[in-house]
Amino acid sequence: MGGSLNLYRLQKIDTMIDQKESRLGEIDAILNDNRAIRQAQNNLEKAKSTAKQIRIELGQIVNKVEAQRIKRKTTQASLFSGKIKNPKALQDLQMESEALARYITQLEDEQLLKMIANEEADKIEKQAELKLERLKIASIEENASLLGERSKLEEDLSKLQKEKEAVTNSIPQNNLKLYLRLRKTKRKVAVATVSDGGCSVCGQAMTPADLQTLRAGNKMVYCPSCGRILNMG
Repeated sequence: MGGSLNLYRLQKIDTMIDQKESRLGEIDAILNDNRAIRQAQNNLEKAKSTAKQIRIELGQIVNKVEAQRIKRKTTQASLFSGKIKNPKALQDLQMESEALARYITQLEDEQLLKMIANEEADKIEKQAELKLERLKIASIEENASLLGERSKLEEDLSKLQKEKEAVTNSIPQNNLKLYLRLRKTKRKVAVATVSDGGCSVCGQAMTPADLQTLRAGNKMVYCPSCGRILNMG
């Protein structure tokens, strides 16, 4: 049973290596996946751009209101200065002053709406900044834990590789080639144990003769169903 026993030991080591390498792959994928942060950064950039544009538009309206107020003030000064005697000219100035007053009211309404939009844009920008900061903090905390786990896995893998080398050196080349071939074709499980009189992988029941041969250890025994090497475990 020595041949199958060493292969079974190798199988257990390889299984542990497979599991740890798989977990390492998962950790690396998580560490390299910063989609949430990238999305939050994109949202923040959009919020900043929108807020900046609204502030520009608000500034333009404020300047326009101020310019129209100055223009109306100048018109009213001319109207009430007493220097203009022509009735038609006075009437035109009066109409111009009233038109400017209406236009200023319209601009002030637009200014109010733009001020509300500006406040909302600032609020959205601050929320986007806060969300990005929280995601970054959470990522740092999660990554610290994952990096610690990754370091432990790498340490374990180093030890397992040394164990594997020692076991591999004790296995005849023909048996090792068989094992490697079965690992490729049997979903990385080349050796199965006998559990409750059957193959632990596929469940195929063993004949009493096969069980006797397996216990005797005189030759390699294979599962008649899945073809894996059998070991008493």
